[in-house]
Amino acid sequence: RKFIKSWEVKDDQYFRHRLIMIRHYFPGVNLDELDDESFAMLSEEAYWLHSKMLITQQANALGMLA
Repeated sequence: RKFIKSWEVKDDQYFRHRLIMIRHYFPGVNLDELDDESFAMLSEEAYWLHSKMLITQQANALGMLA
């Protein structure tokens, strides 16, 4: 349980976490040219893609175990 707590994204890390996700899922985006609205949109898209990737990985893992 303590391990899980150490990997939580805290309030002071929120912006950094979103930047990392945008860089990972949209490597061609120039972060210096993003306005606030574009940053918010891309960070939500990156978060959505990440959640779908995790769901797919979990489903594949369960399929291998069955």
